[in-house]
Amino acid sequence: MPSSPKILKEAILETAFTILLRDGYEEVNIKNIAKELNCSTQPISRQFGNMENFRKALFVYCVDYVNQRFALEEEAVEAVIENIAKRYIEIAYDTPKLYKYLYMGGQEGGYMQRVSKEMRRENHQKVLAGLVAKYNISQEAAERYLENINYYVHGMAAYVAVGQGKLTKQELMDRIHEVSDM
Repeated sequence: MPSSPKILKEAILETAFTILLRDGYEEVNIKNIAKELNCSTQPISRQFGNMENFRKALFVYCVDYVNQRFALEEEAVEAVIENIAKRYIEIAYDTPKLYKYLYMGGQEGGYMQRVSKEMRRENHQKVLAGLVAKYNISQEAAERYLENINYYVHGMAAYVAVGQGKLTKQELMDRIHEVSDM
């Protein structure tokens, strides 16, 4: 019977997440994780098998963190759009390295992009349906509106995440309120 692992997956992922928030994704590697955990690289390799499995687990861990921290309540469609937009700004302000990792290409491989897109698809469809019904507009018009909001918000959040934002968090929130009110 194999011995139980002394360093659990959760501890490894928490440590990797801490490194990501503090130093950025480029510093998340098996040697840095082992150093933080004060262990060899063996327990980490044993827990995940390979780096691809580790990357997938870290991505899911990060998405779970964002979803828990910035959970949205069921609301009217216009409030949902505004609150989702504000959520991105909060992530960029509060955890810029996490924002860059999740939304600015800091992750590796198509798996992360695919998972992220699949996770958003259901909510996206609900919001589109709500826009079409509330404003009596076409599906195309609703999609265009959401696309425009997406470009606007991600642009602002990207400026914040890379340290180029000139507006305060509240000023950005106020601007989001202005543009999300269709």
